[in-house]
Amino acid sequence: MLHTDNIQALLFDFGGTIDTGGLHWLHVLYPLWEDRLPGLDPGIYRQAFAHGERTLARERIILPTDNFLDLLEKKLAIQATFLQENKVACTIRDQKVVADEAYQEALDNCQQHSLIIKRLKQKYKVGMVSNFYGNLHAVLEDFGIVDIFETVTESAVVGVKKPDPQIWQLGCDSLGLSPSVCIAVGDSLIKDMQPATAIGCQGLWLRGKGWEDEPISGPGEQQRDEPEIPVDIQSIYSLEQITTLL
Repeated sequence: MLHTDNIQALLFDFGGTIDTGGLHWLHVLYPLWEDRLPGLDPGIYRQAFAHGERTLARERIILPTDNFLDLLEKKLAIQATFLQENKVACTIRDQKVVADEAYQEALDNCQQHSLIIKRLKQKYKVGMVSNFYGNLHAVLEDFGIVDIFETVTESAVVGVKKPDPQIWQLGCDSLGLSPSVCIAVGDSLIKDMQPATAIGCQGLWLRGKGWEDEPISGPGEQQRDEPEIPVDIQSIYSLEQITTLL
C-alpha cells in the first residue's frame, strides 16, 4: 500500500504506459499485423519484433527528429523484412496500414492519458523516465504532450537504460527531489518497478500484457503465475486509477 503523505512527484514511463495503457507493443502490433496477414504465427512475429528491437538498438536508424509515425514505419519495415525472410508474404501496403493504425492508437492513448496527468500535475511535479531511441522529444511534441512534463529522462540521451536503477535516480535528480518523495509509474515490474523502488521510490505498476504473455489477435485471458509484489509497489489497471489513490 502506498504512503502518499509526503509525495511530491510522479515519474512516468512512456512506452507501454502512456502510449498503450499497459500493453507491451508486441500486443499492440501483432493483432494489427494479423488483420493484414490472417493466421500469422505469433511465435514468428515475436521473433520479428525482437529482431527489430535489436536492430534499432545496434544501428542508428531512428533520427532525433523522427516522430512516432516515422519510428513505426522504420520499425515495421525491419519486421517485414524478417517476416519475408521467414516465408511470410507481406507488402509495403501492409506495413503502411499497420503503422497508420498503430500511430492512431498511440495518439488517442496519449491524448486521453494527458488529461489524467494534467489533473495530477495540479498537485504534483511530473517527469518522464523512458527507454527510447533519442527522439522522444520529437514524439512527445508531435503528440502535443511535451509541455506536460517538467523533465524527460531518456535512455539514449543520458546513456543509462532500464533496468539500471540509475536512470530512475537521474529522473528524481532532474526534478531536484529525493526518491523517497517520488512515485514511479510504469508497466514493467522488472524494468520500472524493481529498479525504481531499489533507489527508494514507491511504485504504481500498470498491469496489462507484457512481453512474457503470448500475443493473441482475439479476446481471451491467459493464466499466469502472479508475482509476489513488495509492499512499496501497488498494482493498478488503468492510469485513471491514480487519481483515486492520490
